[in-house]
Amino acid sequence: MKIPSLPTVLWRAGGVALVRDPKSWGVKLVKDPQGAATGFPGGVQFHSHLGAQHFRGGRLIGRHDLGSGLVTNAGVLALANDFAWSASLNLSTLGLANNHAWGTGATAAAATDIALQTLAAPTTTTAVAGVQSLISAANLQKYQTVATITAGGSLAITEWGLHSFLTLTASTGTPFTATSASSWTDTGSAQTASSPTVRGLQQLIVRPGTTTVWGLNLSNTTHVGTIVTNGWYKVADGTAGSTPGATEAFTIIPVMFDHKVFAAINVVLNDSIAFTYQLTVTSGG
Repeated sequence: MKIPSLPTVLWRAGGVALVRDPKSWGVKLVKDPQGAATGFPGGVQFHSHLGAQHFRGGRLIGRHDLGSGLVTNAGVLALANDFAWSASLNLSTLGLANNHAWGTGATAAAATDIALQTLAAPTTTTAVAGVQSLISAANLQKYQTVATITAGGSLAITEWGLHSFLTLTASTGTPFTATSASSWTDTGSAQTASSPTVRGLQQLIVRPGTTTVWGLNLSNTTHVGTIVTNGWYKVADGTAGSTPGATEAFTIIPVMFDHKVFAAINVVLNDSIAFTYQLTVTSGG
């Protein structure tokens, strides 16, 4: 089976894309239903792209250009805070953004998303680590991570996420005992304390069980977590949120750097999808 060549996306922004036709090599401006780039006119521009190759019995049966991804608010916050993460542990945001998971949620992705809507096996609790690389060209640099997820049964895969940690659902099993605008405390199971040489909860999100907010953990002791400046953010719209209740249950989850929801890719037992994620950084700002 011959897989037709796909148009090459040269640039996308504002709901349109500049593409090169693989047959004629002509360039044209088209509507971009997959989403627009995130950029700043006249400055540094960023946009992400997700591609997928569907394999069955070791044979390529489908190639999918899933278009622009969607870098999340949590991902941007983590990236802006890169100066504060432990350099000796390589806790840079892009260094950690290498753990792929898929799901079956159907609601359009939003920058406010902090987790996949419906995790699907085999990535219900643990993501798949990718292989990272730099795709470099004159004045055009891309971060790339590639990972293959293999199905344990029949699924309609409709979403994908890129995370800062392999473990996707890390429940503490204990409630808060105190909260503030910049910290949280518990006295149950001891956390692994963070330091310049120990990750602890750095670059992980604390999510209360009742108040619909989240905080990005900057550091922690065995029972106290300090969250990144400006405190708690609303899940709904990413604006400043209220401090959660002092006795709420909570979970610790990874930063989901990018999220994509797309038309279903139907897989059966032992099918695999190789996801290729690229983040393009264009200079000029």
